[in-house]
Amino acid sequence: MNGDDDPGRHSGAREDSFSDVEHRIEITRQRLPGYPLEHARLARLITHMQKLQTDICNAVLKPYELNYVTYTALMMMYGSEEQTLTPSELSNATGEKPTNVTRICDELLRMGLIERYPSVEDRRRVVLRLTPKGERLVEQFQPKIWQALDKVYGQLSQAELRQVTGLLRRPLSRLDE
Repeated sequence: MNGDDDPGRHSGAREDSFSDVEHRIEITRQRLPGYPLEHARLARLITHMQKLQTDICNAVLKPYELNYVTYTALMMMYGSEEQTLTPSELSNATGEKPTNVTRICDELLRMGLIERYPSVEDRRRVVLRLTPKGERLVEQFQPKIWQALDKVYGQLSQAELRQVTGLLRRPLSRLDE
């Protein structure tokens, strides 16, 4: 198979970290009649990109003793009204399972980046709040995260970024139904 036979490959383009995966997807298509090549390629590409993006961000976050999961939790709290969330809201915002949110929160509590207290409205309900230390840390590492995201998406124009985002929201809305 050459680059001209496969629309996912560009003629003359250098091989990238996805080329081997893409080649295996093509072999699978040849072996399985009716195999949804473009669906499979896009699904694997999204997963591949997410892993590489996570690895780049983890390298940035390591000096802060954070990883992409704890970073995401901090950012969801930072972007919330009064920088507070309940554990279930944090679970929904991060896509993490409740048991993992408990572990994440325990880690962030130990680091002094969040605090946990009973809700004023319902004392059975727990509220999580970003501490001033957590807020300062978020503001400290953000420029480095922005540089990492620029490394991932910087070749795309603002219009292309909006287009990709819009296109990915379409299957997301279908999954959310």
